[in-house]
Amino acid sequence: MSTQATAIARQEGSTPSAASPSWPARYARFGQFQVDFQRDELYRDARRSKVQAKIYQALLILIARPGEIITRDEVCKRLWPEALHVNLDANVNTTINKLRLVLGDSSETPVYIETIPRRGYSFIAKVQFSDQPLPVKPPARVGSGVDGSNLDAAERSLRKRCWLSLLRLQPTPLRLASFVLVGMLLGALLVLAWNFASNKNRGAQNLGRQSVSLPAQADREL
Repeated sequence: MSTQATAIARQEGSTPSAASPSWPARYARFGQFQVDFQRDELYRDARRSKVQAKIYQALLILIARPGEIITRDEVCKRLWPEALHVNLDANVNTTINKLRLVLGDSSETPVYIETIPRRGYSFIAKVQFSDQPLPVKPPARVGSGVDGSNLDAAERSLRKRCWLSLLRLQPTPLRLASFVLVGMLLGALLVLAWNFASNKNRGAQNLGRQSVSLPAQADREL
């Protein structure tokens, strides 16, 4: 933000808002994000992000003075001016933490919001102002949930895993020997079963012949 805009904001005693002329341009850019002061909206990669009013106001407080330390007391007074004599540290903590979640930031390894111990916060990312919006990136493929480059990488990885699976299924000497052994065992079992069935049938036929010949022999003896 320009020095003149910051000075105006401090003289007015409030952070610039969408209705205030103190912003040097309509849009503020930082990282993957863009703020549209005219519409009071936050965008990530040209897609609108839903942000609660207090969280959006906290973001405006921070990006109005990037690189400077914003005290916790100042954040509290800006967000809850009607409760000047009430300790709202818990509310400030919750609001900043929610803002970090919206930005995908972390207090341990901050990219946007750095905690200054016992003092407050500082917006450490570079903020650029422009009257032109960010260019719209091509949308991700429907149902993919990832952009085109990540999707191509996922497809390549899937193809690689498929090829590895096919290679694992290729016959090897050990596998061929196992198949041959199993085939021989199955063949031997089939032969044994066939011989058993054949012998059983032969025994039944012989028994039938003997039962027929016995009455005939008895007739001859009579």
